[in-house]
Amino acid sequence: MFKPQVPKQVKDKNARHPVTKRCLKKLVYKPVLCETKISLSKLSQDILGNIWYRYVDPKSGEAVVIGKVWSDSGSLVPRELIRVFDEVCFINFSMKDLEALADKYCMYTDEWKKFLSSKYNKLIKFCLDYKKKMEAKAREQ
Repeated sequence: MFKPQVPKQVKDKNARHPVTKRCLKKLVYKPVLCETKISLSKLSQDILGNIWYRYVDPKSGEAVVIGKVWSDSGSLVPRELIRVFDEVCFINFSMKDLEALADKYCMYTDEWKKFLSSKYNKLIKFCLDYKKKMEAKAREQ
């Protein structure tokens, strides 16, 4: 699968060398095998209603969402709701979840975390705007 492609030489009958008048040769590669659709994992919808804060894990670069959950003793305790490593997964979130994520900005303490959190903030804003445009188009039709 990871072997380099070796092109095949084929005579181009339409192109001729200006001096020798011989047919020029062109290199033809096999078509590239790649996925035409990006496979996205299914996510639970409307799970981020009780979001407390979010941050970016500096070791793995994952976006981590922390929420307040009722414990067995009846008190609110922080718990990790979801970890998102691939930024493409944000497009799977519902409108409510994206709005909840947009309301809570990432927490950061140094420049590297600030850079990572700004990347996720921009992506969440982009996904939210995209979903709003899609809803507006659906209403028009």
